Amino acid sequence: MIADTLNFLFTEVFHGKAPDETGTYFVQSNESLFETLADLTAEQASHKISPSVSTIAAHTIHTNYYLWFSLEFMHGRIPHADWDSSWATQTVTEEEWQAEINKLREQTDLFKSLLHSKDFTDRDNLFGAIANIAHASFHLGAIRQIFLAVKDQTN
Repeated sequence: MIADTLNFLFTEVFHGKAPDETGTYFVQSNESLFETLADLTAEQASHKISPSVSTIAAHTIHTNYYLWFSLEFMHGRIPHADWDSSWATQTVTEEEWQAEINKLREQTDLFKSLLHSKDFTDRDNLFGAIANIAHASFHLGAIRQIFLAVKDQTN
């Protein structure tokens, strides 16, 4: 039951409304992460709306890094955290952009599989799953706001 709930919410962030559902908990139609990213070129993903705001590409790369880090941790490995490097790349080529989106798909698939194999009576597993939903939701919100500004500035 817990794994199904976590998987449902995690999936909503990345893929949006489940086909058999009539509503959502926090993502409106066509506003999931993959739906948003699919609407962007590498140039748009790399567009800086302000000097102090990270690009959509950077948010995506950081989200990938966080998922990778969490997967490592939930498999019992303790990776070296280098959070600054996860924000270092602000611009991407079209090839790099598609690679990041593909990597994000792979990471989310791995994480969803892991959700069905973990014991959520274990505090660390539960915290890791909830943290990923919250973290991805935060970045989805940031990306959606940047997305709207990018669309305004590049059209």
